Amino acid sequence: MEAQGSRKACLTFLEALLRNELAQEMPVVERLSIALGAVEVALTQRDAIKRAWPSDLRAAVDALAAAFDGFVAQLAASPALAGPPAAKVKAVADAVWSKLNKGSYSKDLQHAQHVYNFAALLLPGGPPAGLKKQLDCAGVVTTTFAICQALALRCPEHADLAPARMQISEDHCWIQLDAAGTREGTVEVTTDTAAKRGLPVARDAWRGWLYTGGHAVLCTPRQALAALVTSLNPAVTGGKKGVDSEELQAVQQRLLEVLLEAQPDALYPAALCALADLREVAQQDALDAAQDSGDEAELARLLQRQPGDAQELFERAIRLAGSEGGSSGGGGVTAASGTGLGNAGSSMENGSSSTVNGATAVVPAASAAAGTDGLQPAAAAWDAVHENREQQHAQPPSGEPGGPGSASLATTGGAIRGDSSGWQWYVYSYQAAWLARRAAFLASCADAGITAGSESSGPAGYWEQAVATHTQALEVAGRGGAVLRRYRFAPATDDQLHKDVEGVLEEVVRDGLTALAKRSPGGQLEDPALLAPLLLLWDGVCWLFSGKAKPSGWVALLLKVAKLFTPEAREAAAAAVACSVSSGPMLAARPLWRDLKPVPLKPLFESADVGGGTDGGSSGGGIDGSERAKRARR
Repeated sequence: MEAQGSRKACLTFLEALLRNELAQEMPVVERLSIALGAVEVALTQRDAIKRAWPSDLRAAVDALAAAFDGFVAQLAASPALAGPPAAKVKAVADAVWSKLNKGSYSKDLQHAQHVYNFAALLLPGGPPAGLKKQLDCAGVVTTTFAICQALALRCPEHADLAPARMQISEDHCWIQLDAAGTREGTVEVTTDTAAKRGLPVARDAWRGWLYTGGHAVLCTPRQALAALVTSLNPAVTGGKKGVDSEELQAVQQRLLEVLLEAQPDALYPAALCALADLREVAQQDALDAAQDSGDEAELARLLQRQPGDAQELFERAIRLAGSEGGSSGGGGVTAASGTGLGNAGSSMENGSSSTVNGATAVVPAASAAAGTDGLQPAAAAWDAVHENREQQHAQPPSGEPGGPGSASLATTGGAIRGDSSGWQWYVYSYQAAWLARRAAFLASCADAGITAGSESSGPAGYWEQAVATHTQALEVAGRGGAVLRRYRFAPATDDQLHKDVEGVLEEVVRDGLTALAKRSPGGQLEDPALLAPLLLLWDGVCWLFSGKAKPSGWVALLLKVAKLFTPEAREAAAAAVACSVSSGPMLAARPLWRDLKPVPLKPLFESADVGGGTDGGSSGGGIDGSERAKRARR
């Protein structure tokens, strides 16, 4: 009973704290970040016996906030805080780093992303047992941002820090001082090398994936609150992969639901994906229970589309990422540039529903618009205009005239004029993985002999739904290839992108298509609609690794999966995407897919090509694929 009382008190306090900040004219992150950190650390302890809700969360937050405010008051009078805003941000970051263990920085620490972790170091009696003097990347940025907010609000001499905001990419964050989100306004604070701290992002790095090509989310004050909630990590400390605190997941979902209800524009694409994932977990538990009990009616009911379901949220995230990642000038994007997110069910207009043996499945609008063959990519009629490689390297940075953030830009690398795919990869990998998981579940229903929709349809109904759903998963992954086109892989910074693309190739593409092939006549797939998205995704991979050898394991996977299709299907898929692929290797490979001879294809894809499309060097124009492969082997 005592534990339940603490749980209820904590949840009530957290929700009230979030709602109170949302109601403020200028919300601040300090107290919410402290509260979230206290709850996260408490509920993710390695020892299950020690996992418990804080007994008095309000008192704990008050004590930690008092220690934090005392630190801010001392810092406010420091001579180090003289100079322009960027110099002040550096001084704040230096002060934060001075409290951390030297040489122990890692951006991938667990449960070290909150102001709580820093404020606890300031307590008179020292930090709680087991809490290390460390912050991860998000922890350093959030703490620095919280101090800047406090200084601007409480000290007139530091009012020039009021424009400071957090800017968030898919794997990094930093402080931004320019409302337009330009590179020049950035302040890097996460390096543990003092001499490099406080500098703007390097020009070349700004165009890369780590910085979303200059189109990272520039958080409004309310989006900053959403970022705190989205950053909650339910993984149990030091536990096995996939072991999460269900209690912390419940906290995260409840607070994201509050944001969706009270301030929907605060939910940027990653926050929407986080909420979609949490809703999926809850729905999948119910689906598993219905399947285990053999309750066919309940199973059919749960599989029906509902307003605000996980698929709708994923679709919203993709639309929002696309609207933010267009060519509308400036580097950063804010909620104001997105569509309204409070319209429950609005994403249904982006797809058409079709009935499969009495059960409803949703077909993405891209497929519906493409016609019955479903082979046209989401960004139909991509109009490729590629500059040569020298022009690409000379391209101005995003937000500058002619740069990736400029309205006059025709193309950047492999990105196509008029392409609405956006600059964020994760929104596509999130939805593709979700659809693949749902397809696997539908297939398991068919294998269990469960009837779908009506007695006449039988298990075949669920199998047909599984095929349709996995086709959607592949289509979404193929659309994500257009995002990969925009970037050039940087081994030093893009390891998470590498892992995520590999996950899609293995779990969505290889595993899904292998399962489909096992139930196909002769073990081969005849539908080119299943292969065409993979070719679009691979075109993006070729652009991503332009000038570099493609991972040999990925090439082997591609060829192995292609073998699952009949020659006719491979030929038809290659023809269907012929106007949409643009990398040199894919242009050269077009006549090779039918026969699928690995001798020319393997070195063609593994080689470090020096360009793509109509670029010079390795352009496929006028060079037969087999001839290019011979040249590559030399």
